[in-house]
Amino acid sequence: MIKKIYILLLISLWVNTAEAQYCSKIRRICRDNLNNTIFWSINLSVPCGTFKEYKLFGRDKPSSPYMLIASITDENTTDWSHLNANVPSNKNWDYYIETVYSCLSIDQSCYSDTQNVADFSLPKSKIAYVTIDIDSEFPVIVWEKNNYPSFWYVDLFNDNPIKTSITDTFYIDKISSGDPKASPVKYVIAAVDSCTKRWDYLPEDFHYTINLKGAIDTCKNIINLNWTKYIGWTDSIKYYYIYKMLNKSNYYLIDSVSNSTTNYSIKTTINEIVDYYVSAVNSKYVNYRSSSNNISFITSNRNSNQNLKINYITLDNNININIGFNTYSDLSEINILKSTDAVNYSLYKVLNNTTSPINFIDLIEQGNRRVYYYLVSKNSCGIYTDTTAVSTNILLENIQDKGESKLWWNNYFTWNNGVEKYIIYRETRVNDMTTKPFSPKGFTVDSNYIDNVEAEDLSKEKLCYKLVAIENITGFTSSSNSVCIFGGLVVYFPNGVISRSNSTSFKPVGVFIDYSKSKMNIYNRWGLLVKEINDLNIGWDLTDLNDNFAESETYIYEANIIGLDGKEVNKKGTVTIIR
Repeated sequence: MIKKIYILLLISLWVNTAEAQYCSKIRRICRDNLNNTIFWSINLSVPCGTFKEYKLFGRDKPSSPYMLIASITDENTTDWSHLNANVPSNKNWDYYIETVYSCLSIDQSCYSDTQNVADFSLPKSKIAYVTIDIDSEFPVIVWEKNNYPSFWYVDLFNDNPIKTSITDTFYIDKISSGDPKASPVKYVIAAVDSCTKRWDYLPEDFHYTINLKGAIDTCKNIINLNWTKYIGWTDSIKYYYIYKMLNKSNYYLIDSVSNSTTNYSIKTTINEIVDYYVSAVNSKYVNYRSSSNNISFITSNRNSNQNLKINYITLDNNININIGFNTYSDLSEINILKSTDAVNYSLYKVLNNTTSPINFIDLIEQGNRRVYYYLVSKNSCGIYTDTTAVSTNILLENIQDKGESKLWWNNYFTWNNGVEKYIIYRETRVNDMTTKPFSPKGFTVDSNYIDNVEAEDLSKEKLCYKLVAIENITGFTSSSNSVCIFGGLVVYFPNGVISRSNSTSFKPVGVFIDYSKSKMNIYNRWGLLVKEINDLNIGWDLTDLNDNFAESETYIYEANIIGLDGKEVNKKGTVTIIR
């Protein structure tokens, strides 16, 4: 009697244990046109006895009794299709499963929960957070596991599909959907149930990465960070952590700011490599954290070694100023200050070139007076940083006296290394046409030079001079203006008979005539003015005051000839026009 009671108690215990641990559970019911397919979890081996069968019961409406639909003896079966369950149209079926096993030769049963074909509405899978992995710099998307029985996998999207059939709870996006350093990258997931039905997302389900940007203000020695807000958490952000890494060692926390803050400024130290990233912390789930991309800076001193200088000032039709500086220095503009008296200076030009050297042409100045210049530079912070010494052009002057040409000029003082020598060049011109181009005549280290001139050299010629200064070390040169001396005025008039058929003008010929100042009048034999000529280069065109051809007869000319040296000669004579 005691033994029988013990056996019954043991069986009862096994039955309770089996019902608790080994009964099958319906996972999902998929409506497939006319059929319903029922899926359940596999029944584990019963510790008492052996598996016997699954019994599937169902009813098509709540008012109908359950009826046995199928008996399945294969313990490994986990699904079964209820054929024509929805004939002629969908029906509201309920199902449950009875698991039968034999324990000590006694059949025992346990029962699944009852499930309706329409009850399987899969809850959404939602992203917990998205973050940027600091080492790989790839976005990582993390979500909580969906434990609902009908859940199968998730699909990952931004505006387009990224990855499907993900059964894990995270995904590393190797930049298939955008560069997180350039802008925020957005993600969303959609849960798919075991019937392959995807439960789609809403716009508010998207999560966006934090995009961190920054700039270094080398004027104030400050790094300015700014970032986009983390978007995706329905509950607010608790705060943002700011992390720093110095010289590629390890990141460490330097500060935290409020959830409304998206910028931060840090004082810099020179000659460092600094990296930063920002991390948002969820106000409800502190293990939900989203890190931004990282950014890096190399801090350094501004290169203030501008070495600004005027290389040389020279004359080539206009005054040219050649400016040199260190192109690797922090230089944003060069101010040219100018004076004509070496006392009162004013800003003449602002240059923004960044390539050295600069050749600036002063279009106002043609070298006929001394002009003084100096330079002042600014760095990109707008601070005046460098100033040059004053420099000027070489102004050459001369005088002709008793067979010699005396030249003098101002010493050229631009170069720190001084002037090695001055080379004097001379050119010969006849009627302002060059016959012998400039060639070296002599050199000196003084600021004056005397050129002995033979009288015959000046009888028909004009001698012009210019000066070139040469620097001691670099070989820079500076050219002066040119000056000229003139020979004696020589003038004569051609034969006094002009054939109208062979000539159309009458004018004097000679050398060193200043045609712009010389004049000539033509009179008839009664002393009446026939023509006034102001351009002796053209002369008399044989017409009268009305521009009609003059009659064939004898005329009187009176000419006032001015030489290039200022001397004046008056000539008077007759000229006869024949046919």
